[in-house]
Amino acid sequence: MKPISALSLVLWFVFATAVSFGYSGWAVGNGARIPVSGISLSVSLAVACVVLIALALPIWRYKRSLKKLLESKETNIQRPVPVDPFYAVRVLLLAKASAVAAALFIGWHLGVLIQLFSAPVVAIEAIGPNLSAGLVSIALLICAFVVQAICRLPNDAGPKDGAVPA
Repeated sequence: MKPISALSLVLWFVFATAVSFGYSGWAVGNGARIPVSGISLSVSLAVACVVLIALALPIWRYKRSLKKLLESKETNIQRPVPVDPFYAVRVLLLAKASAVAAALFIGWHLGVLIQLFSAPVVAIEAIGPNLSAGLVSIALLICAFVVQAICRLPNDAGPKDGAVPA
């Protein structure tokens, strides 16, 4: 499976930033309030970070014990029980989906914050919730990259010169 594409994440980020900046400007211009994320979004994204890391722990433990086995000189050490490959793929897919969602959330909150600070009157009560949701979204993106690194095979360099592995 290909790693998370930084270019696609940047494109999602830019798209979400433009949409949220445009929507919040349109909403304020038509008399509505500027969008404010609830505290439940920040809590949900933080829980998603914890769950994502917890799901990757068995893979990390297996890789760590396998590395210890390979570095060990002893011959009587038992080989660790491998992780189900379907489980590892599901965790990796969840990490990729979390990265896209985090890029969208970061872009959305950045667009709203830009709109907030470029307005003639700044709504101070909207800064804290949007800023905290944006920061927790950044944490989710970092967790997604960490989980991707955990799920990566040691010799997973990819095919050379466009060759398809046999």
